Amino acid sequence: MDIFHDNPLFSGVRQMLGAFAKQQMRPIAMKHDTEESMPWDLMRSAQALGMTQSAMQDGRKKLTGVEDDPDPKKPRTMARLGVAASEELAWGCAGIALALGGSGLAASPVSRMGNDEQKAEFKKLLSGNDEHGRIRVAAMALSEPGTGSDISGLKTSARRDGDHHWIIRGSKQWITNGQSASVFVVWAQTEPDAGRAGVRGFIVGRGTPGLVPGKKETKLGIRASETAQVHFEDVRVHGDMMLGVGGESAGLADTKKMLDSTRPMVGAQATGIARAAYEFLLDRVRGGSLHGTPMASHQHIMFELADMAMEIHAARLMAHKAAWMADHHIENVMESSMAKAYGARVAQAVTNRAMVLLGEEALEPGHPVEKWYRDAKIYDIFEGTGQIQRRIIAKQLTGQNPT
Repeated sequence: MDIFHDNPLFSGVRQMLGAFAKQQMRPIAMKHDTEESMPWDLMRSAQALGMTQSAMQDGRKKLTGVEDDPDPKKPRTMARLGVAASEELAWGCAGIALALGGSGLAASPVSRMGNDEQKAEFKKLLSGNDEHGRIRVAAMALSEPGTGSDISGLKTSARRDGDHHWIIRGSKQWITNGQSASVFVVWAQTEPDAGRAGVRGFIVGRGTPGLVPGKKETKLGIRASETAQVHFEDVRVHGDMMLGVGGESAGLADTKKMLDSTRPMVGAQATGIARAAYEFLLDRVRGGSLHGTPMASHQHIMFELADMAMEIHAARLMAHKAAWMADHHIENVMESSMAKAYGARVAQAVTNRAMVLLGEEALEPGHPVEKWYRDAKIYDIFEGTGQIQRRIIAKQLTGQNPT
């Protein structure tokens, strides 16, 4: 069976989101990149296409009108739809794509680990408008200044306060939607001696006393997506808002499985950036000349384009394969890390070569290739650095963690 064979569902999603990216994202991409501002108006209009802030929790029906079979053993389509959508939206603008889907980072653990009451509370906190009249967004509060990729070293703590509450204390950094979120999924250490096994997630509403959104970060790329610090100064949370209690899923140990579904989407976003730069260059070559002859007749230029096309095609197939495995309940630890790491490498390589071939033109601020070049770098850092992905792949190959 050809797992990459096209079908009307995926084709329709790609066409719809491709048109949305071209007609609504591209025209405003540079404005929000320059201003480092969230595209609030576009985020509101995107909801009409099913891109709600709780779309990952709601399932594919929000986007396609069709639900997956409820039988958990049967194949699903969410990971593959996510990969197809991610590439198209990142082709439009990676920063805006992250602004549109940033709440999904928080919605994913709630969907996977939360009970019915927690899911309902999460959606309630996302309903309506915030105090500024904007749609409400969510934030996944995980990263910290001193931990990097070593999640077992989280310093944010949660200690019991009586029989039914927890007190959260600590600071988070580089949090998507950190300054504007109406609801946070906060990860804290409940048992200092337990390492990763003691880390738990809590649903915390914005108005909770002690929750203080901090400084918004100025970034190299993906500037239309807000990144900020968040501080938790003795935030009191009811125990009912701890994720994973009484179920098979608990803590960060279960997020590994979640990442096996989301990392292919990150690889697909990187592929979308690479495709944008490649297509810009291809259009220039088709109509341009060099030293009085068509650019398409110059071997060194065409070989570069051929390499880009091969790398983008390979990155896309890797992301789709990893997503297909996730949807079919097949372990894809290695494949998801490969898709993420390779997609990031391709995005950086393609945008870098496009900058070189275009020369001084692409160095000007406001040039689309200059923007894509800046956007590409983060894909080798977030959702697990390239080094972390290679460590995961190596362990799958040999059974041992490289030191």
